[in-house]
Amino acid sequence: MRLLLLLLASLALGACTEPFDPEIQRSGLGDFNLDRLVVIVDDPTSSIVSRSVTDEQLKTAVTDAVDARMRRFKGDGSYSIGIKVQGYVLAPPGIPVLFAPRSTLFLSVNAYDSVPQRLNGETRNLTIWEDAGGDTVVGSGYSQDAQSQLDELASNAAIEIERWLRENEDWFGGAAARPENRTETGTSPENSAGGA
Repeated sequence: MRLLLLLLASLALGACTEPFDPEIQRSGLGDFNLDRLVVIVDDPTSSIVSRSVTDEQLKTAVTDAVDARMRRFKGDGSYSIGIKVQGYVLAPPGIPVLFAPRSTLFLSVNAYDSVPQRLNGETRNLTIWEDAGGDTVVGSGYSQDAQSQLDELASNAAIEIERWLRENEDWFGGAAARPENRTETGTSPENSAGGA
């Protein structure tokens, strides 16, 4: 049943990963600073129509992409992210338009503070799609090898994890805790001059 669901998901027209607004891209994420990133890959579910990659390839691709994206935040806090790769589909060549499977990555994600205590009440499950574009009309299996497909999915996963964290910025002290919104003394700009 899980294999069937993976196959159907890879064939569906899922939402595309949208880029961030440039201003959001440059902003901090509360007081977020990545302490540890743990990626677990333990016999993930795949599909009979998928290309194969090793657990080590999956772990390396996801770790590198998420680490590179999250290390740019320089807040004063200390937080960790745990990721489990639940499954994947790497599209092989398919019949253009009629049967062009899309590469997909299935992740479970949790965020932790320095205690460590989990910040999210329930584990966040993410379905990550390859980018929409000319190559996916005929299937990325024609234009990319398995590693390229995996790297693209991992990059999109990092974007979606950041998007999820930004939706919950209060976990990290909110926008007022961003480095660009604080003075050298640690007070927010709107309060640094004293006042009411």
